Amino acid sequence: MRIIDLHIYGYGKLENYQITSMDRFHVFYGENEAGKSTIMSFIHSILFGFPARQSTELRYEPKNHSKYGGKIKAFFPEKGIAVIERVKGKAAGDVTVSLEDGTVGGEELLKDLMQRMDKSIYQAIFSFNVHGLQNIQAIKGEELGKYLFSAGTLGTDKLFNAETALLKEMEIRFKPSGKKPLINEKLKEIKEVQSALKQAEYQNERYSELLSEKEAIERKIAQLETEIIECEQRNAKLKEYKRNEQMVIEEAALQRKLEEYGPVNFPEDGLLRYEKIDQQLKPIEARMLWIKEKMMTLINEAESSKPDSALLEQETEIESILERLPLLDQLKQEKRLLEWKIEELTEEISQINDNLYTDFNEETIQGINTSVFIKEEFENIQRSQQRLTDKRLELESGFEEEKNALVELEGTLSAVENELLPEAKRVQLTEELAVLENKQQIQLELSQVKDQILAHKNRVKNEEIIRTSQKKKDRYQLLLFGVIFLSILLWGAINSQWLLSAVGITGLLFLLIIHFKPEAHKVTASGDEILTELLNRERTLTEMLNKQPDGHHFSIKSQLLKDEELRHRHRELLVKIEQQQMRYEKVIEQFERWEMEEAGFKVKKTALIEQLGLSSASGHGKLFDAYQLVEKQKQNFRERKRTEEKLQSISGTLEEFEKALKMLGERFLQSANMSTIETAALMKKKLREAIDLKAKYHELTVKLDELEEEVAVLEKDQQVLTEEKLSLFAQAKADDEDEFRIQAKKHEQMKSWSVRLADVNHQLAVSGITSQDREQILTGNALEDQISENVQLTEQRKKELSSQFDSLANVKHSMNVLEEGGLYSELLHKYKQMKHDFVEDAKEWAKYAIARDLLSRTINRFKDERMPRMLAQAESFLSVLTDGSYVRIIPQLSGSGFLIERNDHILFEANELSQATAEQVYVAVRLALASVHYDRYPFPIIIDDSFVNFDHKRTERIIGLLREMPNNQILFFTCHRHLLDYFKNDEILNLEEKSPNIV
Repeated sequence: MRIIDLHIYGYGKLENYQITSMDRFHVFYGENEAGKSTIMSFIHSILFGFPARQSTELRYEPKNHSKYGGKIKAFFPEKGIAVIERVKGKAAGDVTVSLEDGTVGGEELLKDLMQRMDKSIYQAIFSFNVHGLQNIQAIKGEELGKYLFSAGTLGTDKLFNAETALLKEMEIRFKPSGKKPLINEKLKEIKEVQSALKQAEYQNERYSELLSEKEAIERKIAQLETEIIECEQRNAKLKEYKRNEQMVIEEAALQRKLEEYGPVNFPEDGLLRYEKIDQQLKPIEARMLWIKEKMMTLINEAESSKPDSALLEQETEIESILERLPLLDQLKQEKRLLEWKIEELTEEISQINDNLYTDFNEETIQGINTSVFIKEEFENIQRSQQRLTDKRLELESGFEEEKNALVELEGTLSAVENELLPEAKRVQLTEELAVLENKQQIQLELSQVKDQILAHKNRVKNEEIIRTSQKKKDRYQLLLFGVIFLSILLWGAINSQWLLSAVGITGLLFLLIIHFKPEAHKVTASGDEILTELLNRERTLTEMLNKQPDGHHFSIKSQLLKDEELRHRHRELLVKIEQQQMRYEKVIEQFERWEMEEAGFKVKKTALIEQLGLSSASGHGKLFDAYQLVEKQKQNFRERKRTEEKLQSISGTLEEFEKALKMLGERFLQSANMSTIETAALMKKKLREAIDLKAKYHELTVKLDELEEEVAVLEKDQQVLTEEKLSLFAQAKADDEDEFRIQAKKHEQMKSWSVRLADVNHQLAVSGITSQDREQILTGNALEDQISENVQLTEQRKKELSSQFDSLANVKHSMNVLEEGGLYSELLHKYKQMKHDFVEDAKEWAKYAIARDLLSRTINRFKDERMPRMLAQAESFLSVLTDGSYVRIIPQLSGSGFLIERNDHILFEANELSQATAEQVYVAVRLALASVHYDRYPFPIIIDDSFVNFDHKRTERIIGLLREMPNNQILFFTCHRHLLDYFKNDEILNLEEKSPNIV
């Protein structure tokens, strides 16, 4: 398999990235983060699927876009070129494989192409990096040989790790001389339990008696503990009685007082409600007195603040006139502007009349037609005038150009006619050129005939050589067959095989006939005739050539060619002069048409000038400008008329305003001689004063209404509070305030006793004192005597309990003495359980022991069957890498590991080698493993900076070794620039210098 092209749709930071035309040896160079690891992972992912999400491998999913995956174009020896495309889909991605014969498939076809190899095996055999060398540095000396053996077997340290893991698991469970392993500890415990089980058999009967005695003591202890708890509970209850005794006595006394006093009728919170009503009535009465005084003051003030009703009735009209006062100045200003504008328009009208040499007025200007149609005609006539002017200039320029061109052509024709050869001279030169050309043709034919004669002679000579060689070959063949037939004759004669003898004699006779047969003449008569004919033709051509005259062929031909060019030039000039003459006449005709068109234009122009009412003297300028002036004059007359009408309207408005303002001044100011501004200012002041008085009068009226409403509300509140006060007296059955307060005092006393009684009852209830308990406290024996008797009974029961605990301790001590080795049944159960666990652990140890034995047998089989071929290749590689210093790699006789033989036949174990030599052994073994697998798995070898620890000599050797592996495609990834010196430029792909999209 050889990878040809890579196309990355989206993988890591690479997007739409292409690498084409990959060679057998391809180097990928780039600094860190340039994309080397991304491209390596891309190759693995396309061939074997994207890593699972829960895998430790990076998936390299793009962050900036959603397209994930790409395709690889590769050559497979048995299938040809295949395109493998894998994009985002299921966990490993959706793959499509297209072969060059048109076959399209998926994952199964890809597995067939990859010969069912999975990713881990491929990486172990064909893909290795610097981590393998780093592992060599980290592994202990005694284990280095096993690691190299594992690398040579599987390509990775999995075999080494598997063997180490199996041994570790076995030693965790059992060591023949160990103490801490699990099986060793359990074996020791089983022996101890077995010894204790024998002792328990003698003490089993005594143990049963002690067990019965122990149960009886425990029952007695439980009974005593119950009695002690009951005594302690009664003691606690008596103490609670003693603590609440005073409250029970107080509760009985309060109950008697309430019964003796009897019920008292008094409203709830009556005294508080009475005082609240009294407090509310006093401010109401004070407020009513103040309001009445305030109302008298406001009435007097309102009488003195009445406004002028007649003036207020004219308020709207006066405000309207005053609001228009600012407009007065504006109207006056506008009037002055209009008068100035009329003067300007009159001046402009006069100026336009002067420009047009006429005297338009309002009556005459209106009769002039300035419609859009007339405007369009003037625009057309203006364009026509400009076009005729441009045309005239163009014709004048063209006339001069055509005239000059005609004169120039006639001069050129005269010069060419002077250079032409005379006709007689031209005929003479033509005849001489024909004779000279015939001589050249004869020379050419003579040269060809001589070449044919020479070729014919060479062909005859070659045929003679071939004939001589064939003759010698035939002689050797006859001699060989003669020996064979003579041997057959002799064998038949010796063994009396006459048939064989006859065959031998016949063969010899046949060979003699062939040998003495006259040789046919190979050179035919036709060949001689051809040679004779060529020789005769050569003689004839030589004679003809000698008869030809001498002369300078090139000079004559040059003169004739130049004359022919001049004659061709002469003919061209005659045609051009004729064409130029036609163009000259055409320009003259265009001049005539222009003059006719100009005459018609002048007639139309005169008619249009008359339509504008202008004299012919004013019509020689730009017609459209004249039309625009007439149109402007017409607009000026209209504008002046509109302005005069607007001026008249503004003057009327000003007169009307001044008249209205004068009438107001005569009515309310009693003066008609003031100016407009003074009248407006005084009217505005008088109106403002009337409005202020109106507002003040209205405000006073509103305040009086509010005070009257407030008095009505206060009188109503006063009535309600008075009725509520009388209702309280009625409920307390009191006639006046003093009697009401006496009833209130009695009610408070009863209420305080009731509250205290409720509080006492609550505390007693919380303490758990029931009515029966209260009765017992009041009527029973003294509580001190009851507490003393109960304490004595409790102490007595505690002494009995202590005695029983001593007896129980003695029994338990005797039982513990018997139980030091455990009871017999328990020990027997424990012994069988431990024995079962021991057997299970032994089975678990046996699994690992069998696995290690199978692994050892597999290693021995590999060493006998498959390793010799790999080691032979590895020895060859190691010899190259070490420059012949180490020549052999010998497997250990038992287990895994290698011995390395130096060129002086001294053997070294792997841990005895230097670090660099051990790394060279590792590289040789890995390359040998990939090389021997190529016949079955022809896949590329991917190397990621595995030689960075080598010096320049070792690096040169390893690069040379890789080049000597012609079968595998080598993909070498590196970030070290100094390594590029070992490769050709066309083998290096610089990931930093190439385009981010196409490489």
